[in-house]
Amino acid sequence: MGGGASWLHIQDYEVEAAFATGLLREDGRVGRAAKAFEKWVLGRFDRISSISAPMLDKLRDKGVVDERIYELRNWANLEKVTPLTAPSPLKDELGIKTRHVALYSGNLANKQGLELLPQMARHLRHREDLTIAICGDGPMRAPLQKMARDLPMIRFFPLQPIEKLSDLLGMADVHLLPQIAGAADLVLPSKLTNMLASGRPMIATTTADTALGREVEGVGRLVPPGDPRAMAKALEELLDAPEERKCLGAAARQRAIERWDMTAILSRLRNEFETLSGTPAEAECSLDSSRKI
Repeated sequence: MGGGASWLHIQDYEVEAAFATGLLREDGRVGRAAKAFEKWVLGRFDRISSISAPMLDKLRDKGVVDERIYELRNWANLEKVTPLTAPSPLKDELGIKTRHVALYSGNLANKQGLELLPQMARHLRHREDLTIAICGDGPMRAPLQKMARDLPMIRFFPLQPIEKLSDLLGMADVHLLPQIAGAADLVLPSKLTNMLASGRPMIATTTADTALGREVEGVGRLVPPGDPRAMAKALEELLDAPEERKCLGAAARQRAIERWDMTAILSRLRNEFETLSGTPAEAECSLDSSRKI
């Protein structure tokens, strides 16, 4: 058309995630149409990027050659999100009185496996020192509230303004990152990056051989997907081990610096744009650095 190069970035494999969560049947008419459309789209771009090694492997499985593939990670804003050394002022603002907070913050959608959170909470009824804060909105909010109606330790809050992002993430003693088994290598949650930057450990429901597992191993705990008892046990162990939480949190912050620094990622991306276009960029790359939490 205009002779310019084209670039497609894949954040989630939505078609495969729809199959994994049961929203679409792979052998159904809509499922077949979705796969055909995906194949057509992948053939239309000069460069295709995604956010993790397993997701790049998915591109190869779909017939995309290595010369067209580029890893473009999500990034953490290491200036806006910094580890708190004192209790977060947001706890008082939100009326949270318990000593400990376990936090899930982000979109409340089917593919996260969020029903695990109230199931987990039932194994922690004895922990009067714990609030499980669910911060966000989406189609799973109402079902989750119904599941948690007899669980006062679970409290629901709206997403907070971006200027309170660091206080929100720093409010957590432990971050919670549930995910269904079938979507483990189809998505790498964008919320992960700022969780790491906050310097707090996390519990993720995945295995060590997935993209998410490789990012969380060494900075938190991994538990089997769909196992609320195992998740409750891991959370209780971390709550009762402040030194371990401190060490894991420091490792999380360091991982964010080493792997997820926004400036370094955008600098490499600019170089790739120049290579693809065949001309030096005239101005600094100015992609929007905001991320939903």
